[in-house]
Amino acid sequence: MQSSILVGFLVGFGSLVVSILIESHFNFSAVTAFFNFSAMLIIFGGISGAIIVSYPVAHLKEIPVALKKSFAKFSDIEMVAMANELITLAQKSRQEGILALEAVLTDIKDDWMRRSLQLVVDGLDRKVVQDILEVELEEYSKKTRIGSKIFTALGGYSPTLGIIGTVMGLVHMLATLEDASKIGAAIAVAFLATFWGILSANLVFLPIAERTKAKDNQMIACRQAMIEGILSIQAGESVRIIEEKLKVFMIKDEIESFDTIRKSSGSGRSETQ
Repeated sequence: MQSSILVGFLVGFGSLVVSILIESHFNFSAVTAFFNFSAMLIIFGGISGAIIVSYPVAHLKEIPVALKKSFAKFSDIEMVAMANELITLAQKSRQEGILALEAVLTDIKDDWMRRSLQLVVDGLDRKVVQDILEVELEEYSKKTRIGSKIFTALGGYSPTLGIIGTVMGLVHMLATLEDASKIGAAIAVAFLATFWGILSANLVFLPIAERTKAKDNQMIACRQAMIEGILSIQAGESVRIIEEKLKVFMIKDEIESFDTIRKSSGSGRSETQ
């Protein structure tokens, strides 16, 4: 897990706990008062049912994938490594010809890059290769966004279910008005459903949805860079030009890492011009 996620959760939930303790004059039992089984059952049971109705089973299987993707480090998506591999392939293609890439296809770990380069080696027209890759990227983009959409939906359902839980609690309270001593406690319990609904939406579901979306955008940018690099290799463009094209898709830190790798590899400029 990336450390920033843990820090974020600690700051978010920690602020709430400290606030409760301050308001209760550091009465720790006040914190446990916010854990009400009925309220939490309404929220987490309700959103589970709602999400099962909203999405097919095939999409629900993306939830653990989205969680894994969300909690992984951003650097796990190797934009720099991908770009460096493309440059190495471009150099080989320039020196030995495009067909020479066929001998190294089996060494390429990324399935998408391997299949894309196979299209080039097979001699397909540039426009055909571009169309195929862009269609694949579009479908890839749709699939990668499923997880973030599910968590966004969870973030929308939970506050509403919290309100439903509060209404249920108030109805129950009004039905037992004859015992005035229990009214205050009943109202507090009723509003706990809204508390958990808003809390889970804004500190868990929506942040995970946004983080998953950011990871998906990074992965898509990596694919777009890969397409540009592969089409440039097919067109026989110089390695220097391909390097500059790939940098367009990188953030500052990635550009610095990429430049460092290219300098350390001793990639000659004489061939690239």
